[in-house]
Parts: sequence; C-alpha cells; structure tokens
Amino acid sequence: MPFLREAVERERQQYIRRLVEAGVYQACDEGLKKLTLSELVYVFKKHKRERRIG
Repeated sequence: MPFLREAVERERQQYIRRLVEAGVYQACDEGLKKLTLSELVYVFKKHKRERRIG
C-alpha cells in the first residue's frame, strides 16, 4: 500500500476513534466507516466547537 494511502487511513482511524470515544458515534456504526477523511475532520471540528471534545 502506498505511503500516502497508509497515512490517510491511519488519520481516518484516529478521527473515528476520537469521535467514538466522545460519544458522537458508536463503534458499530457502518456509516462512520464510509466517511472520507475530510468528512471526519468536519464532523470532529463541528462537535469540538459545540462540546469541547479533545
């Protein structure tokens, strides 16, 4: 797997983990796994502003 693709996937997984830990999504949510990195960043920033998740 190319380096860039691996880096993007690691970052996606990190955002997914943080959103699940914050209670924004459940770990079994299939829709969460379909989101792009850009979409995950958007959701994370939105909820961070609203709820101050870290």
